[in-house]
Amino acid sequence: MDKITSQTRLSEEDSGSIILAVDEACSNIIKHCCKNDPTRNIDLTIKLEADYLIITIVDNGIKFNIQSIKARDISDIKPGGLGVHIIKKVMDTVKYSHTPEGFNRIIMTKKLTD
Repeated sequence: MDKITSQTRLSEEDSGSIILAVDEACSNIIKHCCKNDPTRNIDLTIKLEADYLIITIVDNGIKFNIQSIKARDISDIKPGGLGVHIIKKVMDTVKYSHTPEGFNRIIMTKKLTD
């Protein structure tokens, strides 16, 4: 991931934030969809386009209810539960869906130009 972000026009701070967003997404998948089951798979694809960085994460964990994904209010201070908030704050678009094969999919996009 560091190699990809270093090939963009993103600042070091933005690059670090994107890495944090991907880490949060993967952590949520491992905990909530895969239930810490090491036999489950997570596939990460990074696509660099002229104006966008597109990160797609697909997992074969338990199918999640897309409507139940909500960011907790940042003012609600307690451990955990801020992953969705961080992801939505860092990335320009975040789309949750299911593949035709029944896998969970998250597509996160970051615009590279202003």
